[in-house]
Amino acid sequence: MELRPYQDDLIEEIRYSIRAGLHRICAVAPCGAGKTVLFSWMTAQTRAKKQKVLTILHRQELIDQTSKTFDKFYIPHEVLNSKNINSCDCLVASVQTLARRLDQFTKPPDLIIIDECAHAVANTWRKIIDHFPNALIIGFTATPARLSGDGLGVIFQALALGPSVKELIEMGNLSPFDYYSPPVVADFADLKVKYGDYQSSDVALKMDKSEIIGDVIATYRRLADGKRAICYCASCEHAEHVAKEFNLAGIPAAYIDGKTPNAIRKTAIEQFRTGVVKILTNVDLVSEGFDVPAMEAVILLRPTQSVALFIQQSMRAMRKDDDNPDKRAIIIDHVGNVYRHGLPDEDREWSLEGKMKKREPNEISVRQCPKCYFAHMPRPECPNCGYKYPVQVQAPIEQTKGELLQIKDLERKDQKREIGRARTREDLEQIAIKRGYSLRWVDRILEVRSKQAWR
Repeated sequence: MELRPYQDDLIEEIRYSIRAGLHRICAVAPCGAGKTVLFSWMTAQTRAKKQKVLTILHRQELIDQTSKTFDKFYIPHEVLNSKNINSCDCLVASVQTLARRLDQFTKPPDLIIIDECAHAVANTWRKIIDHFPNALIIGFTATPARLSGDGLGVIFQALALGPSVKELIEMGNLSPFDYYSPPVVADFADLKVKYGDYQSSDVALKMDKSEIIGDVIATYRRLADGKRAICYCASCEHAEHVAKEFNLAGIPAAYIDGKTPNAIRKTAIEQFRTGVVKILTNVDLVSEGFDVPAMEAVILLRPTQSVALFIQQSMRAMRKDDDNPDKRAIIIDHVGNVYRHGLPDEDREWSLEGKMKKREPNEISVRQCPKCYFAHMPRPECPNCGYKYPVQVQAPIEQTKGELLQIKDLERKDQKREIGRARTREDLEQIAIKRGYSLRWVDRILEVRSKQAWR
């Protein structure tokens, strides 16, 4: 099994943390980075040492996908059940089944791999993690933050950073995208936030209207007609109504949710894979780990305050399709999420603390073309239709003498002072762990200091 260079780099990041004595590591790998291949490589390496491996996932589709990849690489394994819990040394398990059978383990795993590890701070996951205190735990996620914005530092000790979304696009491992943001037809100003995001019932009241759904269908026909698209809705009822309206418009659509029987859900997903179904509506069932490379479009009908959820959903159509090497994903954002979070390939600074710098709407560097509604980074003309933006002359800003420093500026200065006071590698490693930085950050700091010393 041969890894790509950026996958080798991520493995080395993980090893670096292990050599530093850490045993709970969060690996950040965007959609399209080949997480399941990394699972397979790590599993094969660990099994070669005769050690036991447990891979934990939280949905049946992800279990099936991982098992198929293990089969592809000839890795003997079994899906966890009551009979093989101690007889098989390579298990793939759902978190729900595993939580019920923890007391049956007599031979604990040496390595635990957790997929979509942003869930790991939940009680069920923590119960499992705490049950195996001596295991090496490697979690994988594209977005190391809870949907609420909370960090993963209560579970993990270090981040291992994989390639960025931009790098994956440049390397050809993700498809480039065109992002459209038609005028937002609903007013979200009065929406209340609970547990870090808008209440789905409140959003549904604004979005589940026939005139809005009609506009969604018309926009799909104009921008992505005939292409397979995932549609993320505000509630189950909303998703069901959207699917119904697409079908009435002559566009084959299916609706699935967490309560959809497995057989019906698998049939709907398979029909979507083969193109029999063009539109698959849901709330967040296919936000993580959903792998249909031939899918070319995403429709966002749910506003969110969560950058993690936004990235998961907006990037879902960006998987590389070997049968369509020139594919460009189409993202149709009817709720203005791009103005809350920026474009999907924007560089983001993750940490185990989870709280990213909160920006004001006018700080998001995204421009919307008034002619075609294409969303893009600021430039004199629209890269999609060529519309030239009027030149705006900005009045000079008057600055008051003796203006007070912002609190965030003081915080940044305090952080720089803390780094300056760190004289040894051990001091810097403690800062890295506390802030949730990759330990390679320590190498970069020491490298800069070394160069400065020889000037």
